[in-house]
Amino acid sequence: MSLEKAIRLVEGEVSNDSIREPSPGYVVDGLTPKVVFYPRDVNELSIMMKNINKEGLKVIPMVNRSKLFLGNVPKGYDVALDLGRVHRVIEPDLEEMVGVFGVSASLMDVRRELSRLNRRLPIDPPLSSRSSIGGVFSCNLFGPLAYTFMSTRDITLRVRAVMPDGTIVRWGTGMIKDVAGYNIKRLFIGSCGSLGIIYEVMTRIAAIPEVISVARLNGELDLLIMRRLKPVGAVVINGTTYLRFEGVKEEVEYRLGKLSEVSRSDVFYGGEADDLWYRLTSMDELFDNYTTVLKVITPQYVLGDALKGIRADYVVKMPVLGEAYLGFREPLNLDFINSLRTRVSELGGYVITMKAPLDVKRNIDVWGLQQNLDIMAKLKSVFDPGNTMCYGRFVGGI
Repeated sequence: MSLEKAIRLVEGEVSNDSIREPSPGYVVDGLTPKVVFYPRDVNELSIMMKNINKEGLKVIPMVNRSKLFLGNVPKGYDVALDLGRVHRVIEPDLEEMVGVFGVSASLMDVRRELSRLNRRLPIDPPLSSRSSIGGVFSCNLFGPLAYTFMSTRDITLRVRAVMPDGTIVRWGTGMIKDVAGYNIKRLFIGSCGSLGIIYEVMTRIAAIPEVISVARLNGELDLLIMRRLKPVGAVVINGTTYLRFEGVKEEVEYRLGKLSEVSRSDVFYGGEADDLWYRLTSMDELFDNYTTVLKVITPQYVLGDALKGIRADYVVKMPVLGEAYLGFREPLNLDFINSLRTRVSELGGYVITMKAPLDVKRNIDVWGLQQNLDIMAKLKSVFDPGNTMCYGRFVGGI
């Protein structure tokens, strides 16, 4: 393994400003990379990956660096690969209702560009206010709107990626229905950069509805009642419920009328409602101000049982998805996390440690999954036999 040789080979083929000294912003779980590669385009990215892989180095790709806390402690970290200026494309197709988006395009820029065309990307993932397309899609992040529009992985039609050996590949088509062959693109959406580097996605987009409203309720609704109201998304933050309704005016007013029969609420409309929704579902306060964040995933009907008796300092629940985020100001001990995982597992779910102090992360697998680890390891060995990408960061330490 020769870092110096890799740098020398890369220097001969890329622009002068594409190699940088590491700074504190690139530290991951206490580890500082030896060098930062900052490619201008996909061609430079391919050249860099070819030489990184050839020299047996370990690399972690990133764009806005807003989610570097996510994942296991790396088993190796030689190169920080900053994709901040690679392929910042935003290309909607209004007739086909699809969009092509580059890895470094920010989610906020995509939202602004599409809104000018009366279109939107129908996802509301955590940390959307500071995330890139690359970060959201590589980790398959999504929020309450997935109840209606499905997950980030589900709306993805095509993926373009650079493999660990520098090969540029494409999986999927631009067709809404794509049934031929293996759905390899679904492996990349959610692999958190452990198989290769996504540099472009094609996804479904949606029209901006005639009316958008968000109803705010004090307290929580029964799950069955909530589902009968048919919101496009629902989130409960520290005991306050927010329901999003959208569509034609008559439909929205009908839903709000049904809501008024079971609970009083404050209702927001239009841009005010939309801004409120994305501010809530971004959960910036949770990830900024709490030392530990756990994500609980269960079948919808047992989420309440999974959370019973837990005293978290900040709680975000998505009842119709069966998910919850728990924030704790003080560090948690491993016994608490393991006990919660056991309880949730017995209910058919699992717990992801999204964020935690380093001494906790060193002693657990943050992903909390035990099923299909052998299959995941085999896939890793096929796509990344040299363990070049995010070594140790993904499920089971792969």
